[in-house]
Order: sequence, then C-alpha cells, then structure tokens
Amino acid sequence: MNNKVSPLLIAIIIALSFFVVNFSYAQSVGIKISPVIVDELVEPGQILTQQLKVTNVSDEGKQFYVYLRDFSADGEDGAARLMPPGTDTGYTMASWIDITSQAIPLGPNEEKVVNYVVRVPSEIGPGGYRGAILFGTEPPKININSEDKGAGMSISQQAACLLLFQVKGDVDEEAEIREFNTDKDYYSTPFDVNFSIRIENKGNVHLKPYGTVKIENMFGREVEMIRVNEKKGAVLPETFRKFSGINWSGNNAFGKYTATLGLTYGTDVSDGGQGKGSLVSKKSFWIIPWRIIVPVSLVLLFFTVLIIIMLRLYKNRAVRKAMASVGLSQVKYVKKYQGPSPTLHLAMILFATFLVLLLFFFIFYIFFLA
Repeated sequence: MNNKVSPLLIAIIIALSFFVVNFSYAQSVGIKISPVIVDELVEPGQILTQQLKVTNVSDEGKQFYVYLRDFSADGEDGAARLMPPGTDTGYTMASWIDITSQAIPLGPNEEKVVNYVVRVPSEIGPGGYRGAILFGTEPPKININSEDKGAGMSISQQAACLLLFQVKGDVDEEAEIREFNTDKDYYSTPFDVNFSIRIENKGNVHLKPYGTVKIENMFGREVEMIRVNEKKGAVLPETFRKFSGINWSGNNAFGKYTATLGLTYGTDVSDGGQGKGSLVSKKSFWIIPWRIIVPVSLVLLFFTVLIIIMLRLYKNRAVRKAMASVGLSQVKYVKKYQGPSPTLHLAMILFATFLVLLLFFFIFYIFFLA
C-alpha cells in the first residue's frame, strides 16, 4: 500500500529546512538529515565533494532513495516549492549535483554518510543558485495529476537538504525594507506589541538580513532590544520575505514609544560580495495604561469638586455668621474681592501638593516600571 504525503506536509518539511539552520529531526517521516542547509561561496568551474548524514530514526529497517530538485520561494512565509530539474530557467543548480541513484538501506536508528559532488559550470554567471537533495522511502514515481509541492512526486516520506551556492563575480546585493509596522497604533496594559517585517531582495544572490528592533520611550531611554532573524533565514533573489514572531510584551508602560529596525546584510568584499549593507526603519506607537489613568483622574476630579464645595460652604457660613453678629442677616451684601482667604490658601497648597505627588508617581512609573 502506497502512502502519499499531503502537499501541506511536504511544504512544512521544506519550510522548516529552509529557515532553521540545525538538524532536521523529522520524526513524523522517520528521517534525520544533517546538515539541512549547505551554503557555499564558489568559483566558476569549481568541483566540490560534500557529505550528508542520513539517519533512520524509526524502529524498523527502511530503504531510502535520493531525488534531486530545484526550488523557488513559495509565497513570502518561507515555504519552498520543489520542481524537477530544468523546470525553472532561473538561478537553479540541481543539474550540477552528482549523487547515488541506488537505494540506501538503513536499519533501525542506523546512520550512513552519503557523498555527493557539485560541479559548478565554468561558464556560469555570478549570483546565487539553489537546489535540493531529497531522501524518501519510495522510488520516484511521476504523478501527472498531482498538484503537490513535490513537483508531481508521489512519495510516502521525504526530508530535504537545501543547497544555497553563491558564484563569485560581479554580484548584485541589494535589499529594501518594504514594511515595518505594528499590529496597532495604541495599546493598553498589559500590552503585546507584534511587529511585522517584510524585506525585498532586489539583487541576484540570496541574502540573510539580521539585526535588532530597538525600542525607546518618549525620553529616549532604551527599554527593550529584540533580535531579528538570529538563525539567518535566507531571502531568495527577486523575492519578498516576511519575518514574524517578533513581539514585545509587558505589564507596565506609559507614553509614546519608538521602535527602530536596524538590519545588516550582504557579503564581505574579501568573500566576493559588495560589502555589508544596512537597512533602517522606524515606527512609533502609544501605550496608555487606562487602568491607572482612569481611577487617578476620577480621584483627582472628586477631590477638586469636594474642595470647591467645601470652600463655598465655608464662605457662605462665615459671611452669614459675620452679618448676623452685626444684625444684618436680612441684608444683601456686596464684598470687594480681597484675594484668597487663609483657608483657600491651605486648600490650594494641598491641591498643588497632590498634583506634584501625582506627577512624581508618573515619572517614577515611566523611568522605573515602564
């Protein structure tokens, strides 16, 4: 009985291989490949002999078969679309690879080293080239009606090693930040700010932009530093790449914040590139702790109204008492304003003290809690 991998499973396996530069431990398919990314800087006409380690991580013996594929970016989220060699006339290199076509028997948890040779054409132009070496549990069988990302392959289980080669020469390394944004402009507390980053590779070699998002409060004080693309995921030539999962969260913050995205990309001149390039973009947003501001404002309003009422009551009582003492309780009076009374002076001082304490609280909150 032939088991077929769904298009979604194949896309997930390839996407994980494309972005995570470590061991591919595909438990669901029982294959472990190391390395999953081969990134080389080569000369035209150069011949390289390389090795792959393939491990059967299942509890039963299996036969593994090798497939060579070209690939291109499938969307902007990192998935790779596999294609038979020669399907794409762009920067592909599956046809450069020589590897065994024989079945590779592996016992339970057995590991073997598989050698392969990459022959870079002598007349090839400079730029970035890509290909893939796949290992599956069934011989390749073309399925014309298949729409999966295995390029018409009907394979029960497979895992991939992706090859990213840069051929030396007059390469074009150019990138641009197409989007740097937050999911909202205003946040309350607790907050969770999610950043979206979209990079365009306008050159002819794959790029691995990396850097940080630095967050500063309204006083220019740095409050957070977030790493971007630490594992050096690649952006293929003439494609876009989104970077997600970049966020800043917390419980206490107040005011306007500015996030600065700073990225570095490119290859050193000594390694055949144009030198390191940099990209910078900024985004501002607000964090307003309504749970604090609303109660404080209500308390402030309450005390203000209370003081006004008490002053009016005190004034009316004092005037009536004074007029009654001289027998003028039934006479209307007009009093020339002589400035605030001692009581009003005291009330104003207390009110000002309250405002100063409130201001001190917010300054302390911003500098020590935000």
